[in-house]
Amino acid sequence: MANPGTTVLGITVAALLGVGALAWKAADSAPDDRQGAVASSAPPEAPQSGTPEAPPTPTAPPVPANSGSGKRVVYSVGQSMVWLVDVEGGQEKVLRWYSVVGGTVPIPVGSYRVDTKNEGPQRAGDGLTISHTVIIGKTNGYTLGFSGTETSLEEVAKLYAPSAVPSGTATGKATGTTRPSSKVPKNAGVREAAGDGRAMFEFTDIGSPVIVVQ
Repeated sequence: MANPGTTVLGITVAALLGVGALAWKAADSAPDDRQGAVASSAPPEAPQSGTPEAPPTPTAPPVPANSGSGKRVVYSVGQSMVWLVDVEGGQEKVLRWYSVVGGTVPIPVGSYRVDTKNEGPQRAGDGLTISHTVIIGKTNGYTLGFSGTETSLEEVAKLYAPSAVPSGTATGKATGTTRPSSKVPKNAGVREAAGDGRAMFEFTDIGSPVIVVQ
């Protein structure tokens, strides 16, 4: 005859094993949604930031036609602009271009060569402090050249702007009419920003060609 304690123990163990087996089967047969939920709870990967786009490189305005060839300086009176043109590998290349303020007396159109250079600084007839002066000649008593200045070109343009002056004031008798006159003495000096003036000074040598076009 079996021992009652042993029988009860055996039944208890069998019952526990059965419950464990059922739990395992239930877990095994459960859908994968739970695993998906666990996976989706992980923090999303941060998107890789793209490389910032570089700003577009400025394109030089075309060098005016009929402005010579080879290494040279080109100055357009009408556009108030200068180009420093070099030659690399047999091809012309604009190294620098920039706006300027022309003198109260425009430089006549033509071909010139650098005559003298003066690093400065010095005081010009228009009252501005100038440096890196490049002289290309003289005409009608006016010195033709280019100079850098620390004064902003906007201020230079205002200084050079003509103003209305009563006619006849030289004789002390105003006629009631007006004539344009600049606030500064007449000059044929082209004013450049300081950095541009230095660039032209370093780019040119005595005898370097300078082409002036309209």
